[in-house]
Amino acid sequence: MMTSKTNQIRIGIVWLCIFPLIALFAYDSFPVTEIDWLYVVLLFAIMCVTMLIPIQMGGISISLERWITFAIFLQYGMFVEFIFIQFAMFILLFSAKSSLPLSHKFFANSIIFSITSLTSAFVFTLAGGKIHSAEFVHVLLYGFLYAATYTFVNSLLMKLYFKLNGQSFSLLSKVAIWDYLSTVVMVPMSVALYFLNAYLGNKSILLIGIPILTLLITIRQYNDSNHRQKQLAYATEIGRDLANQLLFNEVLNTFLDKLRGILPFDDGYVVDLRSGRALIPLVGIESGEMTKLVTKITFTQGKEENDGLNLLKTKIFSNSKEVKQLKNIIFEEQVQTVMSLPIIRDSRTEGFLILTSKRKNAFKNEDIKILEILTNYFAVSLEKARHFEQVLNKSERCGLTKLHNYRYLDRKMEETAARFYAGKIECVSVVILDIDFFKKVNDTYGHENGNIILIRLADILQSYQKEQDMLARYGGEEFVMVFPNCSKEEATEIAEAIRKEVEHALFSITSDLEQGPAPIDVQITISLGVATMPDDALSARELIRNADRALYIDGKQAGRNRVGVFGSSSD
Repeated sequence: MMTSKTNQIRIGIVWLCIFPLIALFAYDSFPVTEIDWLYVVLLFAIMCVTMLIPIQMGGISISLERWITFAIFLQYGMFVEFIFIQFAMFILLFSAKSSLPLSHKFFANSIIFSITSLTSAFVFTLAGGKIHSAEFVHVLLYGFLYAATYTFVNSLLMKLYFKLNGQSFSLLSKVAIWDYLSTVVMVPMSVALYFLNAYLGNKSILLIGIPILTLLITIRQYNDSNHRQKQLAYATEIGRDLANQLLFNEVLNTFLDKLRGILPFDDGYVVDLRSGRALIPLVGIESGEMTKLVTKITFTQGKEENDGLNLLKTKIFSNSKEVKQLKNIIFEEQVQTVMSLPIIRDSRTEGFLILTSKRKNAFKNEDIKILEILTNYFAVSLEKARHFEQVLNKSERCGLTKLHNYRYLDRKMEETAARFYAGKIECVSVVILDIDFFKKVNDTYGHENGNIILIRLADILQSYQKEQDMLARYGGEEFVMVFPNCSKEEATEIAEAIRKEVEHALFSITSDLEQGPAPIDVQITISLGVATMPDDALSARELIRNADRALYIDGKQAGRNRVGVFGSSSD
């Protein structure tokens, strides 16, 4: 969550208007005659420790410090509880992971706690509750009333705060429900501490405060251990998923996508280190979307010795000041935490995994081991994918023209049709072309010169190919071009432009079938067919077949050197 300077000023003004009034009301309405300062200081110390060790339940962080603040209220009233929680709030400011400025967090939390304390104390008093009561039933019932009001008002204020910042917070969310349930558990603990203190004084802290703190630490350690075990299990699952990916880009996307289940980060990048110096982002996740055209990170120079990126060790930069140690990297948004992990293969650093967060101290040293295991899986999978694609590339390339062949075309056409039916593209156009009278060219000038013409024609066709388009040698003198998100009209214009260029092109060859070797220029013409999905076909094979029909019926049979369009005549 980000906030503007204007909002920070506004919330500061609101705090100046609200905080002094509530503090004055608390002082007048709940005067304090006698305070056991040692007891209050000990409770404050225990509360600070409690706030620093929240427990995790179902992926939700729960802090159980309210059993202490409730006990303080029952003992001394609102004013002491009010001051108590305001001081304790500083622990939250410096321990909570957030991208918000400290001043904004202070004002927002102070306002929420102040209004919550005021409302809860007002309801408690209005209903007949009394501070420092010796009656067990009275303390228990009104203690529950105070705690329930406190929790409900706090949730309402959180909902309002999130709404004002353009976010949502449900009163029935998991966080809210756990808050309600923990309140039910904490009230008896507060009442027990309250009465034990009345009879035993500060010794009550030994009987209930220390055991509860010990229990929380034990639960926290158990949760941390359980969390690490789940991370290891998930890392193993990611390793299997990576091993199942055969293509380079699939390995990249799978790795970054699955990584979000291990570690919460805002943006992440896989960066290639080429020739030991050039830093080139291969893929990234920005604002939750996978992209190859990253915009939030820029490398101003290549890899240097003291640029902050360690070739052998993982490094965590925990705040904006430490992030500045990355001298040659510019982040487009305010980044508070960065983790850089070298991707090492055969004792050689081949790149980096860079993760960023808008929160301070977002990554822990305990996360490093898991991520290093994953980067090892990743490096091995990338190497295997590179080798597979090299083999696949050889089997799916025409040895003569270096274009893709029918095997590649067949596979990619099915993938493109699947993308169309998934709604990722609106249409697909196919252009098939064939050289007119190519047998005569071979018979006149020889097959070697025919091959030269095929290579030159392939070069011309590649000049019309964009990044998302496909070009393949279909067989013999036939070629296929596939244009995703290209209408039939647009494909027809491209086909006509290709036809005209080929018609006027001069193909330089060396004729050696007649009176000895002699360089000559020859001209050829081509016929083309155009078809589009979904207008002309509902499957990849039908689309190719109908483009082929347009080629022969409206192209070849109509006189050659023409563009046939499926559906324009009696196809």
